[in-house]
Amino acid sequence: MSSRCARGVVLAASWQLFIVACAPSQSFRPAASIGGGRTQEVGLALSSIEPRPYVNENTRRLGQAWWTLQFRERWSVTALAAFDTSAALGGVGVRWDALQSNRFAVSTELELGFAWAAASASASLRLWPGVLIYTSPRLGNWGSELTPFLPVGLSAEIFDATVVRAEVQASWSDFQYYNRRVHWGLAVAHQW
Repeated sequence: MSSRCARGVVLAASWQLFIVACAPSQSFRPAASIGGGRTQEVGLALSSIEPRPYVNENTRRLGQAWWTLQFRERWSVTALAAFDTSAALGGVGVRWDALQSNRFAVSTELELGFAWAAASASASLRLWPGVLIYTSPRLGNWGSELTPFLPVGLSAEIFDATVVRAEVQASWSDFQYYNRRVHWGLAVAHQW
């Protein structure tokens, strides 16, 4: 096989990976979620993505892992991984906590990874100590299509430094009503 042909095969395979690549399907990282003197969080999540309403396709199951390090009072960086049975991707997120109070927080985040990019604006409301309700509207790509994501989640500290999060989200690939997907997810995280 000539080197020219080999390059063509590599480019075609890379394009195919970009088209079918799995980006993180959900956030699971509420605004100002690391507190109480803690500076790091590691988490693992599983998501179920329901088929589009007018398309004959199967439900997809995706996994997601992250490690967040808060390196300044309002800045944090996250190493992200997304995976399913056919692909695995990695990336990074940088978050700025714009507003923090005793009950309410707002942040913005940029994510960039292999074959995905996204920007989000998150808000969380503390219901009582250790329990928050949050949202993290995000605009990013799902495969090769620009997609808005609208999630709502609940985060609860179940025992010292271990947190469980449940999140439901709607997305519309390429902003088309017939591309609506519903994402369900459950995550566990540990902070220190």
